[in-house]
Amino acid sequence: MTRSLVLALALALSVATLGCDAQDESAQHDPRAAHVHRDLPGGELAPLSLYQLEGDWTDANGAAVTLATLRGSAVFLLLFYGTCDYACPLLVHDLQKVAGLLNPAAREQVRFALVTFDPERDSAEQLAAYARTQGLESPRWLLLRGTSDQVRELAATVVVRYRPTGTGQYSHTMRIVLLDHDGVPAGHWDGLERPLKPIAAAAAALVAKR
Repeated sequence: MTRSLVLALALALSVATLGCDAQDESAQHDPRAAHVHRDLPGGELAPLSLYQLEGDWTDANGAAVTLATLRGSAVFLLLFYGTCDYACPLLVHDLQKVAGLLNPAAREQVRFALVTFDPERDSAEQLAAYARTQGLESPRWLLLRGTSDQVRELAATVVVRYRPTGTGQYSHTMRIVLLDHDGVPAGHWDGLERPLKPIAAAAAALVAKR
């Protein structure tokens, strides 16, 4: 991916996020909408391989890895943060349910990548603790942290919006992305309480193509 294309995506992301500010501010002052303001709308994904993004990331073991290490598997990607007290645990639990819906052979060919957009608080040690707490210690699950620039670049590519609320939490797009074996988005699902069988079926269909 060229630097100019990434910058264009990032600009589009920033402009779209600014359009949500008024709605977010009103939600923050409405106790009945305590969680609504956290769901920023996403957008359509371009057919670009995420494995073109440069730079090393750090996994929960403190090892340096690249996104391209995921090449060859169908991958569910989720941008999250470890101290989220509402949406992220639900999204992670949904992915665990999706894994359970796959037959054993397909499950072995699907990976799950969780990338934090709060690298200041989500150290490698914190990610390891999160993996233990959430039951994500299988090799099929990869928890990653990167620099702020890396995270913004990745988020722009998959059109995930996030920004701090000033309370230690984030407003963010609740989006699960499915990548094909070359890292190109093959599907995405937004929000909470979505049917999970179609998500598992999409991953199974990718595996069957191999």
